[in-house]
Amino acid sequence: MSLVRQAAQVILRSALAAAIGLSGLAHAQLQPGKPVRLLTPYPPGGSTDTLSRVVAPKLSEVLGASVNVEAMPGANGSVALSFLAKAAPDGHTILITTASPLVINPHTFPAVSYDALKDFTPITLVATSESAIVVHPSVPAKDLRELIELSRTRPIRFGVAGLGGQPEMVIEKIKLDTGARFDVVPYKGGGPAINDAVGGHVDAVLNDISGFIVPMVESGKLRGLSVLATTPKSEFLPGSPTLAATGQPAFAMRSWLILLGPPNMPAALGEHLRKAVVEAVAKDDTIKSLRTNALLPYTLGSVEETRRFVAAEYEHFRVMQQQTGVKVR
Repeated sequence: MSLVRQAAQVILRSALAAAIGLSGLAHAQLQPGKPVRLLTPYPPGGSTDTLSRVVAPKLSEVLGASVNVEAMPGANGSVALSFLAKAAPDGHTILITTASPLVINPHTFPAVSYDALKDFTPITLVATSESAIVVHPSVPAKDLRELIELSRTRPIRFGVAGLGGQPEMVIEKIKLDTGARFDVVPYKGGGPAINDAVGGHVDAVLNDISGFIVPMVESGKLRGLSVLATTPKSEFLPGSPTLAATGQPAFAMRSWLILLGPPNMPAALGEHLRKAVVEAVAKDDTIKSLRTNALLPYTLGSVEETRRFVAAEYEHFRVMQQQTGVKVR
């Protein structure tokens, strides 16, 4: 092969590599001047709304695009996820959700319109939160064991964010294992459930503690009955016993929040958004705001790692649904 031909082939390969690189860069970019819709599947007051409103301004700074939070509640979060599954994969429609709509609803709802493992691009976890049972101050029980005993004298009305989600599943596991009489009362989100507990319309609420719960407990409007964690003490509700303290680790509930995109999002764009979230939640003022709302930043190292996490959680809750029999009919 002549030197001229070799040189021509090198130039051609270099040009192709450059073209591929520019194509990847283009796929990683948002459209200039077009805002990003950050959807939440529950009404204001819960963890998804709180996290989204803390992160959105910082994400705007990092991305150089306006990020607007938009609540789209309904069907325990399924309405928002169904919308996302049909959105354009251009990075301008994304969503922050808890576990329930993504990896639990497909096992507990009869006709969810999306495939949790195929119809979304899992970008990264964003934050975690402790979960707790809180009660109206008139409820005499001081921990979960006493609440179970109290339920043998009268049913306990439990407010939860929607039927068929993680809170209902944990309540049903407690009932199955202990014979407790807990009646589940569904709400469109954690915020409305907490408000009704403050008003005495339900005895208790099981929810993650971000948003409203910590200030309600601190003000005495609610009482922290049990933090559903296996650590010796809660960081955010230090006066409330954990499951480790009462010897009931089987009822632990971990709460996480994840950023999703539509299906078929270009890999470079998904990674671009993941890195933007990592940068946004690493800012000192973001961490301070999250901790003020009982949230801890928690991100993953790649889109593929996030995809594996979702698959593992999906299987975990498939097994848990079979054990508890929770089903929305």
